[in-house]
Amino acid sequence: MDLRDDPVAWVAALPVADPVQHRVLEGLARRAAAQPAGSLRERLLARLVQRAQGTQQASPPPAAPRPASAPSPLAALLTRLVAAHAAGPGLRQVQAHDRTWQALRVARRMAEVSAPVPEHLGPLNNQVLASRALQQLQGLSPGYLQRLLTQLDTLAALAPVQAAEPPADKPGRAPRVAIRKAPTRRR
Repeated sequence: MDLRDDPVAWVAALPVADPVQHRVLEGLARRAAAQPAGSLRERLLARLVQRAQGTQQASPPPAAPRPASAPSPLAALLTRLVAAHAAGPGLRQVQAHDRTWQALRVARRMAEVSAPVPEHLGPLNNQVLASRALQQLQGLSPGYLQRLLTQLDTLAALAPVQAAEPPADKPGRAPRVAIRKAPTRRR
C-alpha cells in the first residue's frame, strides 16, 4: 500500500495503539485523499507520516492493573487535600475571613430589617410579617438565615439581568383576526 495512492488504506493498515489518535490519523488521511495532487496534499501527507511516526514512538506501554491494596487516585488526592488543609494556615484564614464577612453582612441586613416599622401598617402587612419572621429565624437558626440572605442577595443581583432580557414570544394561539359583520339594513 502506497501512502500517496491511498492514504486512508495506509492508515487502516497501521497498528492501533491509541484509538483516539488512530481516529485523528484517519481524519487527516481522508482530508489528504480529498485534495487534488499539489502542495497542500503533500503537506497533509507529510503531517500524516509525522503524526503516525510520533504515535508509534510515543505509545505508552499498557497500564498495569493496580493492586487491590493500593489506594485509588481519588483517595490519594483526598488524602493530599486533607493534609494540605491541616498543615496550611492559608485556607483556614480565608475561611475565617469569609465567615467574618458573612456575619457582618447578616448583621447589616438584620439592622435594616429591625428598623422600626410604623404601627399604622397593621399586623398583616408584608413588611411587618417579613421583619418578624427574619427576627425569629435569627434566634432559631442563624446559619439558615445566613444562607437565606445569601440566596436573596443573589436573586436581587440577578433581577436587573432578567429585566434587561427581551421577553420571549409565548407559543400559543394565533393572533385574533377581527371579523367585520356586514351592516344590517333597517326597514
